[in-house]
Amino acid sequence: MPIPSPAPSNQDLIRHLAEQALSRSAGAPLVGGNQVELLYDSVENFPAWEQAIASSQDSVFIEMYIFANDAFGLRMRDLLTERALAGVKVCVLYDWLGSWKAHLGSFFKPLLAAGAELRAYNPPSLTSGLSMLGRNHRKLIVIDRRTVFVSGLCISSSWEGRPERGLAPWRDTGVKLCGPLAADALAAFADSWASCGSPLPEAWLSPPPEPEEARGSVAARLIATTPATAQMMRLDLLIACFARRTLWLTDAYFMGTSMYLTALKQAARDGVDVRLLVPRSSDIGWIATVSRTQYRPLLEAGVRVFEWDGPMIHAKTAVADGRWARIGSTNLNLSSWLANRELDVAVEDQALAEKLAQQFLLDLDHSTEVILAGQRRRPTLTKPRPKDYHGLLLPPRTAAISGASAAARQAARIGDALGVVVRGTRTVDASEASAFLTIGVALLICAGLIAFFPWLVAGPLLFLLLLSGGAIVAKACGLYWSRRGKKQQPPLPRQPSQDADKDNQNSQLDD
Repeated sequence: MPIPSPAPSNQDLIRHLAEQALSRSAGAPLVGGNQVELLYDSVENFPAWEQAIASSQDSVFIEMYIFANDAFGLRMRDLLTERALAGVKVCVLYDWLGSWKAHLGSFFKPLLAAGAELRAYNPPSLTSGLSMLGRNHRKLIVIDRRTVFVSGLCISSSWEGRPERGLAPWRDTGVKLCGPLAADALAAFADSWASCGSPLPEAWLSPPPEPEEARGSVAARLIATTPATAQMMRLDLLIACFARRTLWLTDAYFMGTSMYLTALKQAARDGVDVRLLVPRSSDIGWIATVSRTQYRPLLEAGVRVFEWDGPMIHAKTAVADGRWARIGSTNLNLSSWLANRELDVAVEDQALAEKLAQQFLLDLDHSTEVILAGQRRRPTLTKPRPKDYHGLLLPPRTAAISGASAAARQAARIGDALGVVVRGTRTVDASEASAFLTIGVALLICAGLIAFFPWLVAGPLLFLLLLSGGAIVAKACGLYWSRRGKKQQPPLPRQPSQDADKDNQNSQLDD
């Protein structure tokens, strides 16, 4: 017997509650009236960036993890230098660790000479302590305070590939957007800029009047996370619980927490088509090795896992039910969720989500699926099975929210996701021997090196202790100095009215 659809009033309540949950989890409101365009790989992203910067008349604000001293980095530097000399306000915020080679070299000198403003995020210092582990991993470009680019790509030729070595370009995804969301992008940049020095002048925080042709129909959120806020982690968990038909994920450095893995497994067991696309070969090889140790529980729950056949897939995207999509810099790991500054665009638009879903299916054609095979059901690489995927992109109209039953299943998934914090364990299978052998051998090699060269541990540990202790002592001294300064300040003179009131009170007491 089919479950009756909820009444219109109940549907409105469910939509309102879902919107409230999404807004509170992401820490960002849903903003309508935007134009959003998907850009794929360096072939589409890099020319769009260069063209927008070359035509800028007002300002160029860039927040970027990596500025590389290579061919594309030099092209961008020269372009920014030319705009700064033309009177355009150019502000560049780069991460010190991601751009350390450019920082320590002479890469940025022409920009500074041209009048551009540059700041390095979180450089090593005696007062930074362990906070230096948090990085600015955002990839944001704002042109003339109205055109915004958000992506997973950095300013580096690595995304263009190495044709001389036979290496294909990296696979990545970005967006170009115009509209009301540009104000949120400006606020996100201004917040990061102020964290490294004096704030951006107020005049640069407001977008110029929006031309009519810039208005669009896409509703989206700009999610600008900062260390320890976990906004994107909450949203990712919520989407894993809300997805009803499909949840397709692409991630460059997948190291999901037990809570997130449980959310994916419970979604798959509930009939959601959950797929995860990750690199087979990564620029950070050990992360790919650790990721493979997480395959078996996902596969056993019905999650489908694919590995990219090319040199590197660097995209961080998600698409759910062919209606919701996320594009940006956040990876599915604790570093992105809790330690870094990240920036993502979450789009609630059917047409754009369909395009991203279609691209995901094209990516699967260049990937190899991991399946459980053999008597021991070991994760094994194979080519993807032929299947008609198109029917999964959009749910049929009859699949609208189906009342209490669907709500109960989603609540159960949320409960399981939270409960794993208490009981999140699993059994290691023999099929994971190679991955664990790699990790074990690496640890044994480290142990041998430490045994013969103890300073390999003592040195970094001493440095971290000195850095952390020095930062805490410096903070304490600053607080003592501030308190002492307040004590030495002369008391403010009382107003005549206050003196009169005091005298009246004293006379009343005498009476």
